[in-house]
Amino acid sequence: MHKIAAKAVDWHAVREDFPILREQAHGHPLIYFDSAATSQKPRAIIDALRRYYEHENANVHRGLHTLSSRATEAYEKSRQRVAEYVGAASADEIIFTRGTTESINLVAHAWGGKFIHEGDVILLTEMEHHSNLVPWQLLAERTGARLRFVPVRDDGTLDLEQLSSLLTPELKLFAFTHISNSLGTIRARDICPSMCRSWDVTTSPSPDTKCVARPASARFMDEPRSSIPCPRGTVAAK
Repeated sequence: MHKIAAKAVDWHAVREDFPILREQAHGHPLIYFDSAATSQKPRAIIDALRRYYEHENANVHRGLHTLSSRATEAYEKSRQRVAEYVGAASADEIIFTRGTTESINLVAHAWGGKFIHEGDVILLTEMEHHSNLVPWQLLAERTGARLRFVPVRDDGTLDLEQLSSLLTPELKLFAFTHISNSLGTIRARDICPSMCRSWDVTTSPSPDTKCVARPASARFMDEPRSSIPCPRGTVAAK
């Protein structure tokens, strides 16, 4: 259920990358657990932002002057680097949003509004964060779709034995967290193979917090015809 961090990780060096972790809280070194709400920034990010505001600050894709050209070039280079990091086929697959909640709502409104209809089923799990729950509840209300949930056992793991009974023909979308924000349960590697074998659907690892710790592949297990990578969760669409 839980993956233990490798012993080779130098956590002191990791903390040194984040200037804010030198702060004190109640007389003790700061320990920060609220990254899902606001992530702290490493020195490399802080320096990059400072360079941008000092040398390139201008509208992206909206001007012909020198600063706008610099900003646009830097912006698109960052998109290409993200594509390479997550294993996307091209930079065109990378869409920047302001955060996780906006990303999931974008999928729910754009993709969901077109492909989810009355009588369809949206499958979630009982361990979902609200950002991967409320958008689908609202989508179900708008379209007449129904929600189903994979239950959670008393030990904090998903009851995957019930998964096969939930993968019925009317299921159009399965959205689930990669790592539970409340339990720390890591689920994607267990759900994806089970789902693919029993329902012939492709899936994509979540490019949210997983990408911080180790590269996540944005390439689908099969053709990308039926998968939507979604921050803080994996969305698989029939």
